[in-house]
Amino acid sequence: MKRKQTQSKFASALVCILLTIAAQSIHAAATRIAFIDAFATARGNAFAATADNPSAIFYNSAGLTQLEGTTLQANVFAISLDYDYKGAGVRDHLDNSFQPVPSLFLAHRFEERPFAIGFGVYAPFALGTDWGANASFAGADPSVPYEADLSYVKYHGVVAWQITDTLSLSAGLSYDAADIDVKATALRYDGSDNTLGYSMALHWKPHLKHAFGLNYQARTSVRFSGTAEVMIAPNTYLPLPASANLVFPESITFGYSYRPNEHWNFEFNLDWTNWDRVNTLTLDGVPGASYDLNWQSAFIWEFGATRYLRDGWHVSGGYTYVENAVPDRDFLPIVPDSNRHFFGFGVGRSYEHWRWQATYQYAYASDRGVSGNTRPALDGKWGLDSHALSFSLGYRF
Repeated sequence: MKRKQTQSKFASALVCILLTIAAQSIHAAATRIAFIDAFATARGNAFAATADNPSAIFYNSAGLTQLEGTTLQANVFAISLDYDYKGAGVRDHLDNSFQPVPSLFLAHRFEERPFAIGFGVYAPFALGTDWGANASFAGADPSVPYEADLSYVKYHGVVAWQITDTLSLSAGLSYDAADIDVKATALRYDGSDNTLGYSMALHWKPHLKHAFGLNYQARTSVRFSGTAEVMIAPNTYLPLPASANLVFPESITFGYSYRPNEHWNFEFNLDWTNWDRVNTLTLDGVPGASYDLNWQSAFIWEFGATRYLRDGWHVSGGYTYVENAVPDRDFLPIVPDSNRHFFGFGVGRSYEHWRWQATYQYAYASDRGVSGNTRPALDGKWGLDSHALSFSLGYRF
């Protein structure tokens, strides 16, 4: 009895602490944050068909029916993106400080019932780019944004139903809170909004060696309300009320897992994001303050493998290829998108109640040549060299 009371108090305190951490402003140098869980990250993010820990709330919530009891898991994905720009006789670097993206997941499988529930706090979208006010393109064109912070936090509740021994379905609702801050030499804007979202997922395991996953995250739309500061003279800004509409697109992920035996798990995922919905960013209330985006839908290809060892140990490796979604004509330095290659490796261990995972990820993109941009100061070569560290800690009650 005392042990159970101690565990209950420990769990309550841990949940409060982790919820506080996960709900802090979340920034990361990316747009869509696909890497959440350290185990999945090590496997190239190929996890939709495996989905066997509480992070399945993000990757494929139908997988929650595979769990037992109540499980709490905290994750942090910390990334350092070293983007650089080479133009006509100039070179600029993005601030490459590590930026942590925390998340928290809690799942419960009802005993002797075909249902599971879960709740997660995480950031499916985020942005944290800072080239500095002295960047060459910021001086050449005062309308070019050189810094951006986007925080998009999702509070996501899901219900999963195991319809048969092999098939599970799930659905979820979320409350999403978003905040954006963009800076250019001639214009600054800070706004916030909140909205509702939903998700649906399927997990099918027709055989011990084969499993399939399908995850759908619905699009959301926000209307940021805030204040724009317009430069009317050097170092003098006029504040104006302004609003901006922005769409966060839907995504669909398909996964297939193959387990030839109890020691190996191989998985392939194909992830599609409908970036076609993101066309413009216009500040209503500020004449002429509009940015054409015209992003294009793109795929993420994910491959991974895990080798399960003795005494609960396991090692994983994986590769992820992310397609570019931003055209040359409308390229902006706050989203220096390109075709990117990610390589992950991690090690972890499971105990009776505890489990942990530590992962290292390296990413690069060959220099992307941008030409014909609507803002000539942005024509040039843009490259990427990235390092990331990820850690997950889980406890099953």
